[in-house]
Amino acid sequence: MYKKIIKLAEKKFSELQKKYRKFFNVIVDDWRGFRFVYDTQDVRNCSNDCKNCDLYNLLKNEKDGFFSAGLYQASKKDQQLFGKKVFLNCKTLDQYKKCYSNFLIQETKSDQEIVDELNLIKNFKIIYSKLNTANEKDIKISILNKAINSSKGRKKRIIKDFLDNYAW
Repeated sequence: MYKKIIKLAEKKFSELQKKYRKFFNVIVDDWRGFRFVYDTQDVRNCSNDCKNCDLYNLLKNEKDGFFSAGLYQASKKDQQLFGKKVFLNCKTLDQYKKCYSNFLIQETKSDQEIVDELNLIKNFKIIYSKLNTANEKDIKISILNKAINSSKGRKKRIIKDFLDNYAW
């Protein structure tokens, strides 16, 4: 992941953390643009009542750009594949892992699409974990192992080779 993005993300997260104290884990991801993925108390208790959500109200006016701390609206197709949350980047760690596994298994078709998705997994970065409970390496390996166990043929081989050859 680009050092420039991580620095920008860390600075922005520091600002957010002063206004909102319910973060469990925060990930910087380059999926549909560099952005945060939030695992918070509000996300864990989400009922999709966004107007009454402290996290939503904190972030609702964030601007899109090269890096965004804002929330990313899920389409109907996104919700079918990634879960019913209104925003794609409101995910617990388990939901986040499942999103990557689902996309890798169900949506990638060509070798290049598979490799591109594997590189997104390789490059996400956990910038905050309350009590240091999230192990980035273990999360990445877990995503890949689930995809290997649910895939067949060429896709399974590509993912397995990636897992075996990536310098963890």
